[in-house]
Amino acid sequence: MDEAELTSRQRDIYEFIADKITNRGYGPTVREIGLEFGILSPNGVVCHLKALEKKGLITREPNMSRAIQLTKPRMKRTSLALAGQVAAGTPLLAVQQDERIDFGDLFGQEDHFCLRVNDDSLSGESIAQGDFVIVHRRRDAHDGEVVVALNGDAALLRRFRKHKGRARLDSLVDGSEAVHTSDLDIIGVVQGVIRRSK
Repeated sequence: MDEAELTSRQRDIYEFIADKITNRGYGPTVREIGLEFGILSPNGVVCHLKALEKKGLITREPNMSRAIQLTKPRMKRTSLALAGQVAAGTPLLAVQQDERIDFGDLFGQEDHFCLRVNDDSLSGESIAQGDFVIVHRRRDAHDGEVVVALNGDAALLRRFRKHKGRARLDSLVDGSEAVHTSDLDIIGVVQGVIRRSK
């Protein structure tokens, strides 16, 4: 079924259902749909749901209030349209692409968290004050990965190295000393950096 064949009201209701299922994790009730679209009668909502079901876009389980499912699951809003490529130097021909990039592995996982960088000491690593580092919560790291680790009461953003049977945390700041330790408490491994333009 092509969504283009829907009436405007059916499309709006379908988008509302898809948004709730994709980004909240479960579908709306008949009452929620009625409130959203000003449909006073539950039967009026059910008519639209039956139409969407008949057109193959949703399925419903009888006698369950939140039993609406999409027949074609959508990606979460952690995906963005890939509009093409852009050059910082030599100009590139602008060619539109029909592709989406899903950043769910950075944002959609329970074992991820973020930390705000509070100074500009990491500018050499292209990490600036106010940036958010996205961290995958892990207790171990591979050689060369940037980690968040505890050293006493201090949290450090360092590059993890194995050196002579001990862990070494190399500073990402030129001139700062490495930390050598046999008792390392890694909190997680940095997966990405997010910067909001001012």
